[in-house]
Amino acid sequence: MKLGDIVFTRTGASTGKTFIYRTADSIVYYAGFLIKMSVREDIDSEFVFQNTLTTSFNRFVKVMSQRSGQPGINSKEYARFKLYIPKLKEQVLVGNMLLLIDNLIAANEYNLKNALNIRGRFNLHLLM
Repeated sequence: MKLGDIVFTRTGASTGKTFIYRTADSIVYYAGFLIKMSVREDIDSEFVFQNTLTTSFNRFVKVMSQRSGQPGINSKEYARFKLYIPKLKEQVLVGNMLLLIDNLIAANEYNLKNALNIRGRFNLHLLM
């Protein structure tokens, strides 16, 4: 995979989940149950990826993957998702802002988990 590539799960319970390859990631490989998309140079891949985290995309996945048996979406079906693309400068601003918010959420979830762990240990000591 190369920087900015996005992979989509195509089958099973995780249908519709996505991953973007960023500089912070190690070398990664993708398997046959994934669909890889390389974004054109005139489109910001972070903007596209952030759109896969929206309610609109989740509704699209739900509708497209409802079949008999195991849920799934192929590459042609994913290509039917309507994505409204502003000018590149705005794409970069929106994509970076949403990435920053994602990072803040992740940091706060980590801090909350640690705080709850400390509280749990404190409560345990109170009971002894």
